[in-house]
Amino acid sequence: MSNGTIEGKQPLSVQPGELRTFLQALRGDILRDVDRKLFKAIDSLVMELELKQRKTQNGIKEIRSPEKKEEKPKELPPKEFVLRNSTLTNLWEVTHLRSVYNICLAMFVLLYLNITIFYSLDSAKLNKDISIVAWTFGKFYIVTAVWFGMNFSIVFLLYPTFRFWATTRSEVVKKKGLYDTMFTFLFFIYQMGLLLIPANIIVSYNLPPVSSFTVLAEQSRLMMKTHAFVRENASRALRYKPHQDGDKEDSKPCPEVGKLIYFLFAPTLIYRDHYPRTPHIRWSYVAWNFLQVLGCILGAYIPCTHFIVDVFNKIGIEPIPLVNFMGVLAMSVFAGGLLMFLVFYGMFHCWLNAFAEMLRFGDRMFYDDWWNCTSFAKYYRSWNMVVYDWLYSYIYRDMYTLLGKSRVGAMLVVFMISAIIHEYILAVCFKFVFPLLFILFSTFGIILVFITRRRTSSFWNVFLWGSMFQGWGLLTVFYSMEWYARINCSRTLDSWLDYVVPRSFTCDVISLPS
Repeated sequence: MSNGTIEGKQPLSVQPGELRTFLQALRGDILRDVDRKLFKAIDSLVMELELKQRKTQNGIKEIRSPEKKEEKPKELPPKEFVLRNSTLTNLWEVTHLRSVYNICLAMFVLLYLNITIFYSLDSAKLNKDISIVAWTFGKFYIVTAVWFGMNFSIVFLLYPTFRFWATTRSEVVKKKGLYDTMFTFLFFIYQMGLLLIPANIIVSYNLPPVSSFTVLAEQSRLMMKTHAFVRENASRALRYKPHQDGDKEDSKPCPEVGKLIYFLFAPTLIYRDHYPRTPHIRWSYVAWNFLQVLGCILGAYIPCTHFIVDVFNKIGIEPIPLVNFMGVLAMSVFAGGLLMFLVFYGMFHCWLNAFAEMLRFGDRMFYDDWWNCTSFAKYYRSWNMVVYDWLYSYIYRDMYTLLGKSRVGAMLVVFMISAIIHEYILAVCFKFVFPLLFILFSTFGIILVFITRRRTSSFWNVFLWGSMFQGWGLLTVFYSMEWYARINCSRTLDSWLDYVVPRSFTCDVISLPS
């Protein structure tokens, strides 16, 4: 041993930069792990307190045997809101992952520059593509009018009706059940009107795809919000007794209209009187998120024009050779995958975070780390947690109770309802029924849930990614084929069957080799 060395070996040394990088990555892992465990602990604590409260109210004394293990509660816990960031917001704080974001941003900037140079050299192509984009966003004044109509109907029609029922039902002495049934019937009529009137406007005015999708997305969102508002506050009205705890806000039979208006714009489908709130609004963060939404829209325009329009616009006029079609099907994986990323990042991260920041909405867990999933069950729960929370709170929990605590039966009901809603949106948006999404969702989606159940190896994560890319690619190809087949191919059915029978099946779309 000499000069601080052992047996002639050089001493170990750590560079400050390497240590900083390691500690930053370790910090991100610790924060994610603590956030996940803390959320689970809060859920368990709240659920245990609710169970104890119910047992105390029912006069049941809890007796624990030291020899027997504590049984898990059979009741499903409700949705709880906590103050937390989105998953990607936390991940961007890690230097390595922030570099991945910067790489993607640089690639998109270079892509936009190349497209700009391309259009500057080909003005005819620029005018053609601009006209297509202008058409897809056309008649937006009708979209604006329908949007205002739906929101105003909730504030000025549904809310006064619900408030009148909630505040006067305690005064009804006889036939209170009939009074409640009448309100339930009126609410059903309102929901049917909210479903049928916008769809009829879309078909009557022949709105283009993007405008139609905007109306249908808002229609679905508002229908789920109105259901949540009535569902959460109907039990409050049923429990209400006048002159009892009148000073408490929760004892009122109906919340103020301001809480409903906040809920209509809040990035959640679960109604609460109060949500976790952030202390202030970062307007620069709001502007940056909306700018990224615009970038995602421009990014989606590129695969839509260069892959869909330029490839399928001659469907029905010139048959595609089978070899070329197989090449298109292979390339659809990349186009569908790009659209999947842009929809996720632009909608579930940027758009929802921008509105959450403007409203100081604290719980921003709009999605989870679905990219790490090895099972489709967890992927469906993590991809869009806003809709998942609604399905869990108002469909799954009810079906779980009605079907005798059957999780599989409740899951199948949720899958069927979700598949029907998705197919309804696409059918009204495109003005034809092509049930590919319904089939993939209601059959293969359910089968893959059971196949990948309790799978943890990395192979199943690769399998999940491959399935997602292939699914989005198939949807892109076949819906594009059917769209242009209905433009270029002559109509063969004069009845309503023309909207149900795919025209691409009867049209000369693919030429087989001789």
